[in-house]
Amino acid sequence: MITIGKVLNNQEVELTAPQFWTDEAINWEDYQRPKKMVQNQWHYIKQPILEGRIVGGNLNTMSGILGSKYFPKYTKDDLLFIEDAEKDDSIIEKNFSMLKNFGTFDQVKGVILGKHALFDDLHTGRKPIDILLEVLGNRDLPIIYDFDSCHAVPMMTTPIGAWARFDATKMQVTYRQS
Repeated sequence: MITIGKVLNNQEVELTAPQFWTDEAINWEDYQRPKKMVQNQWHYIKQPILEGRIVGGNLNTMSGILGSKYFPKYTKDDLLFIEDAEKDDSIIEKNFSMLKNFGTFDQVKGVILGKHALFDDLHTGRKPIDILLEVLGNRDLPIIYDFDSCHAVPMMTTPIGAWARFDATKMQVTYRQS
């Protein structure tokens, strides 16, 4: 909440991604061991730095309000932030396709794709970025992916509606009011 409070008070906030992350599900009621942590890395397609207003959010939620008055309005200066958890290959493909068919990817200047915690590839070997690229087809859109603002641990706060500068090579994001 500190990040959101600072952004709301028009302060610039810079966050660096955690060195390690996990989405391992462990029953905390019967604690046996700490979660297994994985070396963290952000990736990008086309360009490592993206700047703009962050619009979007949870992919499953967005699919539920698509076309309604509650669905976000985008501009060519916006970055579409999408993340989800506990979904499988087919659900992610369906939801990415709905956004594509609605023209969402044509309205933004880039995509920030969060880690999809507990993603089930249904034995396809595909990751959410692979599915997104397949759905986009020949669409030439810059993407930063494996961003840590999702359902993984630890997670970084993403204030929707704020201006942000994402740097995939430094694994840093800067927020301020838009």
